Amino acid sequence: MTKNNIDEVLLIGLPNSGKSSLVNALSRKKVSIIGSTPNTTRDKVSTTIKRNDKVFNISDLPGYLEDPDELNEKFQNKLKAYLNDAKLIMFVIDVHTTNYSGLDKIHSLLQKNINKEQKVITVFNKCENFKKFELNTELYKYIYDSDYYVSSIHKLGTEELMEALTKRISSNTDSIKNTYKSIAIIGKPNSGKSTLFNKLLNEERAIVSNISGTTRDKLEETIQFDSDSYNIIDTAGVPRKKQKNQIDRYASSLAVGQLENSVIAFLVVDAKQGINFEDMRLISECIENKVTPILIMNKWDLLKEEEKLFINKNIASLLKKYSWLKILRISALNGKGVKNLNTVIYELQKQLSTRITTHELNILFREIWTKKPPHPFRGRRAKLKYVTQYDVYPPSFSFILSGRVPINYQNFIDNRLRDTYNFDNICLNIKFKN
Repeated sequence: MTKNNIDEVLLIGLPNSGKSSLVNALSRKKVSIIGSTPNTTRDKVSTTIKRNDKVFNISDLPGYLEDPDELNEKFQNKLKAYLNDAKLIMFVIDVHTTNYSGLDKIHSLLQKNINKEQKVITVFNKCENFKKFELNTELYKYIYDSDYYVSSIHKLGTEELMEALTKRISSNTDSIKNTYKSIAIIGKPNSGKSTLFNKLLNEERAIVSNISGTTRDKLEETIQFDSDSYNIIDTAGVPRKKQKNQIDRYASSLAVGQLENSVIAFLVVDAKQGINFEDMRLISECIENKVTPILIMNKWDLLKEEEKLFINKNIASLLKKYSWLKILRISALNGKGVKNLNTVIYELQKQLSTRITTHELNILFREIWTKKPPHPFRGRRAKLKYVTQYDVYPPSFSFILSGRVPINYQNFIDNRLRDTYNFDNICLNIKFKN
């Protein structure tokens, strides 16, 4: 498992300077969570932007605090490394700010840590009712190679800024594949999602803490499993439905929303706690979205032998309906079992990309329909007109019928597809049409 590297544009600034809304405006999608509460963003949030023939990562950092709490201090300790990795740095300043001591600290940090090859551009934000000549003279000293005046909320000046960015970027679309499949890491808070994310990347990318709900934002990186590249996404923990904090509730909804854009989901469970209702709900969400879940029992090394036996029996009982689901038992902290994901992803990739000809499918299922037809549904037995596969990721099949078939026969068809074509561990998309 290796991380793909392309040019990175890094945003730094004080809390509530509008960095998150600027990333959303430039990327034209909701990447960062926006809130009026300072430091809504808790980690480095990245997304890939493709514009014309250029491609780069744009990364939003939490606002720089003069007196950071435990989580922000963990993040700020990694700032120097983030600055060193960036191709281009955007110093984002609220044009109306008077917090010069905070700006001075960022200014000093940049001067000490940027090299001659790096460029810093200053972006004055919230300029919807502002003219350049009105700029407070106290802010002139924070202008580096060039300065831009934007309103990220109203998307004023953002296209001009984007043009300036693409001119300074060297990585082009030829250096990467056009599209990547996505893998979402989901699970309850403190199950070890971010620890697994870091282990897969071989770096401390996500902040890890015992504080429940540390991760709020969607953290995204591109990594390679063997010869295939994937966007891997660390999401906020999905707690019980009664979530009081509005930002955490929104973060949870974004986490579940990631399933719509993913082909595989790593469902991380704290093995000490076992599987409960919330985990089963997430499995159902995956299957409803036709996403293949991999159940990852994390912290397995902390269990005693009798606990392992009990958990395994519990898993077998709860997942009887989803007996095809792949289960891995790992320790994300020490890396035990994590390498097995390479083999699993490779096998799932083969299954998810399988195509079967219409001719072959019709020979198989006409014979099945003749030997073991469905029971009549409301007095009428459905006849098979034809069956076809219309998509992959996951393999998707359409059965055109002259009537309706009972649920038990739909399950029978699902099982025959799995047995015949070795769809051992993936979610299938099967539609029955009258």
